[in-house]
Amino acid sequence: MLVNFWLIKFIFLQHGINKEDEENWCSQINRLQQLLDKLECQGPKLEPLKEDTLASTYKSNILLVQRQMSVIDDELDNFRKVLNSYIDATLAHSDNLHVSVQKLPGKSCYIMFEFWQDRISWMSYLQSNSSKDFQRCIIDMMEDAEIVSTMLLPASWWIMTNN
Repeated sequence: MLVNFWLIKFIFLQHGINKEDEENWCSQINRLQQLLDKLECQGPKLEPLKEDTLASTYKSNILLVQRQMSVIDDELDNFRKVLNSYIDATLAHSDNLHVSVQKLPGKSCYIMFEFWQDRISWMSYLQSNSSKDFQRCIIDMMEDAEIVSTMLLPASWWIMTNN
């Protein structure tokens, strides 16, 4: 990017800027030009790939399941009871790492986070009596359909933060 100093000089003359101001502006514009040239020459600095050193000794990923449930206001007490039973059963499962529930303030909406050893463990648990009972019990308590999303996380993250 080149600055046309003759164009700038013409603008200065048109607006009656004196010689001292013109030199000051030209100096600042020249400095700006140097900074822009430096920025244009810099490319992105990418970090080299770092291998997960724990991946060879542990399963490389765990599964995070997020479940969002909007509950009918009149069913909140019943829902809490059923939810607590489900949480107890889920925590007792050997492949479950953690369960956490958060109620959104001012709403009848719960978000549950379940951490599982892997996707197969979670999918197997969905077929268990505890999971099926929970689904059957809450179906009539829900204002909207449950929203479920999953995400794989590095197992090394879980191991390092929970030991």
